[in-house]
Amino acid sequence: MTHQRGFTLLEMLAALAVLALCATVLLGAFGQSARALQQTQRSDRLNLAARSLMEALGDGPLAPGRSQGQWDDVQWTLDVAAVPSVPGLDRLWQLDLRLKAEGREARFSTLQVRSAGLAP
Repeated sequence: MTHQRGFTLLEMLAALAVLALCATVLLGAFGQSARALQQTQRSDRLNLAARSLMEALGDGPLAPGRSQGQWDDVQWTLDVAAVPSVPGLDRLWQLDLRLKAEGREARFSTLQVRSAGLAP
């Protein structure tokens, strides 16, 4: 009498069920990581636009008020306000930048010092 070795049908079905469960979990994780990557890319795009707009201001004079425009597909609004300071010293400016693109909005705020000779 020979003993045949192998898997029974029940063992094969159990193994396939475990494999299907693991594949479902992995596909869900891959989908979620792809969505997170897209959100990060959109956020990075807004950060890049903000940095580019702030660098475009350079060291030139600032004037209080609001300006708007579009950078690539990003709509931006910049509010510039003078912070009260001692006359004759360097002037402190508050810059508030709001960006909108692809249904996302980001706000950035910073302070910049400009010498009295450059400020209006």
